[in-house]
Amino acid sequence: MEPPKEIKFMTYNVWSREDVVLYRRMQAISRIVKQHSPDVIFFQEVTPYIHKIFQSFDWWEDYHCSPVSHEELAAKQHFCLMLSKVSLKNFARWKFTTTSTGQGYLEADITPDPATMKPIRIATTQLECPSPPAPMHCMEHYIQAEHAVAALGSAANVVFGGDMSWDDNTDLPFPLPAGWGDAWTLMKPHEDGSTRSGDWIEPFRAGGLCNAPRKRPDRFACKLRDYELRNIELVGTYREPGAGVQSYQLDRKEYVEFRPSCHYGMVLTIVPYSVPINEMPMMDEEGMDIGGLFAE
Repeated sequence: MEPPKEIKFMTYNVWSREDVVLYRRMQAISRIVKQHSPDVIFFQEVTPYIHKIFQSFDWWEDYHCSPVSHEELAAKQHFCLMLSKVSLKNFARWKFTTTSTGQGYLEADITPDPATMKPIRIATTQLECPSPPAPMHCMEHYIQAEHAVAALGSAANVVFGGDMSWDDNTDLPFPLPAGWGDAWTLMKPHEDGSTRSGDWIEPFRAGGLCNAPRKRPDRFACKLRDYELRNIELVGTYREPGAGVQSYQLDRKEYVEFRPSCHYGMVLTIVPYSVPINEMPMMDEEGMDIGGLFAE
């Protein structure tokens, strides 16, 4: 029996800061895309210029891209993109009613192989971002997450990935109703999974090189009836040679090399759910069967 076809999803907040070695960082993300060759990509914080850079890479022609509105391009602000190697059906863009910054989510349906695979609803977002010390927008992004999960849940198979702006030390548990699960905590419950790299450059008034607490804002929330989780991993965790800037502080000058973004990317792999008689069910680290875990 041939092994089931893998379907790979990548989510990546590419960091909209165009003043920090932008082209080198996007080249690094491009190499990650080519290395993993995901079937579906969720990008957040894409500016019109980052969109143009992506279009210059050779892998761009392999994907169908979600439409970018004239308003998004004209506003010169960042937005989300959804790319798929198979066509996007029933694409929709929704704006949250609780947003003060125009946040919303994208959704579409894909069928990787109509002959052998069931449709999957895919969706991405960047929920309302906190701006510490205030406003934190905790209530806003909780309601946004709750709304998106409820709206997407009418499909049998859903992969919802993106920058959820979540902090497990500040926010309530991410609202996942019965039948849903967090792919990282299901597959790697004993691993950190932080997706904020914790370093970036800020203006001199902020002290140059800054460090932020490690958090896990980027996630895959899944509802899977006909598929099972196969693997999940972080990408873009290394510092990129040559992707550096000078950092000036009161007592010294430093050359700091950066990771491709202030977020790590994440790659999720799923396969059609099947349990051949001569094979054991797929187990997580606790010995629980996570094949078809979300089946209704």
